[in-house]
Amino acid sequence: MTATPGVEPEGARCRFHRMGLGLLCVALFSGCTSLTKPWKAPEVALSGLKVKELGLNRQTFIVTLAVKNPNDRTLPIKAMTYRLTLEGNELAEGASTLDRQIPAFGEALVDAEVAGSLLGLLPQLPVLALKDRPLDWTVSGTATIADGLLTLPYRYSGQVDPTEVLARAMRR
Repeated sequence: MTATPGVEPEGARCRFHRMGLGLLCVALFSGCTSLTKPWKAPEVALSGLKVKELGLNRQTFIVTLAVKNPNDRTLPIKAMTYRLTLEGNELAEGASTLDRQIPAFGEALVDAEVAGSLLGLLPQLPVLALKDRPLDWTVSGTATIADGLLTLPYRYSGQVDPTEVLARAMRR
């Protein structure tokens, strides 16, 4: 078979198309890999606690949480649930819808309204007042991201000064 001048042989054209198709597949696969990279749960710390309403039937607190994004891309939080315990006793819980975009490796403060249990809180107050050491707290819950398609659980603990907790709990 002789080659016609100015015309590419059929085998060379097929090799070129296969190589182009292979490069396209590699590019698409690497793009999809970054889309399906698993999310890391946000790091959540208790930053503040204020009383919103104290009554016999209802106790409401505003909890300020520092939410840190450990991911290398923006964390689109659509909703969160919260459960706050103090010295192992449940203090409050709640849930809220959010539309927060926390930048990669960034942090944001989130105010959440949570409902407390007066029955659980009252017996704790005298004990908390007598503590001369930091109190252990835990905040746990879930963060819903990506338009509700994925829920990430979180659980973090720390310590807080008991006089600070009582002072904030008594302020309105």
